[in-house]
Amino acid sequence: MKNFLQQTSFYAAVVVIKQRARRYLNIVSRKVKNSEPASGAPFPYQYHPKTSDSRLSGDEVAFIKKQLEQGNKELRSLLGLKNRNNDLVTHIDVKVSLDNARALVNNCLHSTDITTLVTFILNHADFPVSHFIMNENLAPEVFRDLAILFRKVNTCTSFWLIARAKMLRPDGPAISSLFDSITDEYIATLNVGIGVITYNRKDYLAKTVDAIKAFTKGEYHLVVADDGSKDNTLDWCKQNNVFHTSCVNKGVVRNKNRALYYLNEVKKVDVLILLEDDCRPNKENWQKEWVIASLLWGHINYAHKRIIKKEGAVVSGTASSTSPYLCKLVTGQCTACSKDAMDNVGYLDPRFSGYGAGHVEWTERFIRQGYNGTTGKHWVYPAINTGLNSDDAPTFKNPEQLEKNRALKKKIRKDSHRRDAWVDKTERKEFLEEIASIHT
Repeated sequence: MKNFLQQTSFYAAVVVIKQRARRYLNIVSRKVKNSEPASGAPFPYQYHPKTSDSRLSGDEVAFIKKQLEQGNKELRSLLGLKNRNNDLVTHIDVKVSLDNARALVNNCLHSTDITTLVTFILNHADFPVSHFIMNENLAPEVFRDLAILFRKVNTCTSFWLIARAKMLRPDGPAISSLFDSITDEYIATLNVGIGVITYNRKDYLAKTVDAIKAFTKGEYHLVVADDGSKDNTLDWCKQNNVFHTSCVNKGVVRNKNRALYYLNEVKKVDVLILLEDDCRPNKENWQKEWVIASLLWGHINYAHKRIIKKEGAVVSGTASSTSPYLCKLVTGQCTACSKDAMDNVGYLDPRFSGYGAGHVEWTERFIRQGYNGTTGKHWVYPAINTGLNSDDAPTFKNPEQLEKNRALKKKIRKDSHRRDAWVDKTERKEFLEEIASIHT
């Protein structure tokens, strides 16, 4: 087992470079095309957030002048100063690239106040600040202090900073307490969506929806995607004022895409949580860990008790949002992802029909795009099991469909491009009509 973990760790370090490069090229390609995503969303998703004000504050000018006087060549190069007239600093607009940020930290002077330097970088970052925060190994106390500084001015940045501190020092009581409070503040600003898919299992659905209502803290959007049930599922949804679909049966992949599309494109949520009807919350504020894990890692799956009990199935992790399990097995009973990941990876491949393989391919596509997990001889998937319990209801397996889906998954196993929720224009029209039918 020890040798396997060592090999996995070494392989992950190598493969992550390829994953990030592929993800970067996909992003650049979309920006160059400057077109709307194929999903038909009214506004194309902007991967880079709005850059910070490039003008320097008085405190920043004083800090920079002191650094220049002490001979900070990296900072002088960033500012484009070719002479020693430091008074020019006052009139300079500054934007810091990710490479500049790393160089400034790696080559900072011994006398440099690292907290002030990183504050300067984050204030003028011309890149998603999470890319810098998650890849720097500064002292946990530095990230903690920065989180406190940014708490009142930028809750998002403060969240990433305290999350990084939590990763570096998971058992620190002061950091853990601050992590909980800042995270609560940040999540309160987010738009969270919860989708439940169902088919002919009204009793399971009722228990799950009731549990969601009982245990979910704060505001959220809830939708039930029903795949043409023949029982009284629709009547139950209407009687309980639950937003739901009313569509003919087209299989689990199509049904998951209905819920995902409604939450992503119609409700425009920041985090999507997708439950199957036999997997339900069992403690208050259950969604918090799922939201955090989605934001930090892009996507997260459910660590079913059957998975974590199997010898060797869990490679690493503690099942927390900041340190999820990495497992060699995956189940689709609960999946959550961020807006960023959803818009880069897209939907489950609509070519899968009926039961099987579609969710696994979707998860592996997240990993190929550079989100958490590893590829290779042994796929390793991120997962947590916090706040949920599974009843494992009877499934609607069809051996013939399952075999076809497995063959399709094998055929497209190296594809990493973004998927739409439909195959062609005809399916697109039908799908959007299904989305338009969602009501209480």
